[in-house]
Amino acid sequence: MVIDGKKLSQEIIEELKKEREKLPYKIRLAVILVGEDEASLSFIRQKEKVAKEIGIEFKLYQYDENLKTKDLRKNVNNVCRLGFNKGVVIQLPLPPQINTQSVLNAIPPEKDIDVLSEKNLGRFYTGRLKILPPVVGAIKFLLKKYNIEIPGKNVLIIGRGLLVGKPSALWFINERATVTVANSKTQNLPELTKKADIIVTAAGVPDLISGDLVKEGAVIFDAAVVSEKGRLAGDCDLKSLENKVKLITPVPAGLGPLTVAFLFKNLLY
Repeated sequence: MVIDGKKLSQEIIEELKKEREKLPYKIRLAVILVGEDEASLSFIRQKEKVAKEIGIEFKLYQYDENLKTKDLRKNVNNVCRLGFNKGVVIQLPLPPQINTQSVLNAIPPEKDIDVLSEKNLGRFYTGRLKILPPVVGAIKFLLKKYNIEIPGKNVLIIGRGLLVGKPSALWFINERATVTVANSKTQNLPELTKKADIIVTAAGVPDLISGDLVKEGAVIFDAAVVSEKGRLAGDCDLKSLENKVKLITPVPAGLGPLTVAFLFKNLLY
């Protein structure tokens, strides 16, 4: 089954519209961008579109790509001090001269809807955080919707990034799955993919996973987005997989729209 992420995300957005109407105060999503990366701007435009649809104000704060860590932290502090900026998102990746975690830590926990600051990560790690990282929220939603059990399953996470790999691995561990995390140095990836019941992949390598590399009835969450020959692609060869797996999220229009929807769900929590 190929998941229609746009359709499902729209259902969530309709629910969020109703929640927003019940709140009498001003709500704004603040997004911080350093530089002018076109891919980042594209992701930001998606967030702006959904914000307007739900009835939430949107503000982009854009800074020079040569900014130093201490100056960016100062700017983040100023953005967070504005009370109506209810959620603050730092668009990743940041330029190499910036200490990313130091900047993410400048966001107060109550405004950290991406769950990337150390305080919120600690609460997530210990199971005390009342929201989930957006991609984890999207994965949990799909597993529940399609009645896919987690305890005892072999789960393979490909990638160890802040947004997908690390939070997904931790969540599945807490859900009593047997979790393996692979990365660019992993030598035996095909052996691991063939054993996995559930795969979450965010490697950014088109056609990394094909039908001959997975077991029948596997569940695949493709969270990678790369531009290849003028089109967006994920890690999976969808044509060879769609009739073999139980569930797969395509790229584009799969996990991406759902992740954005769950970012706003965190904002309105």
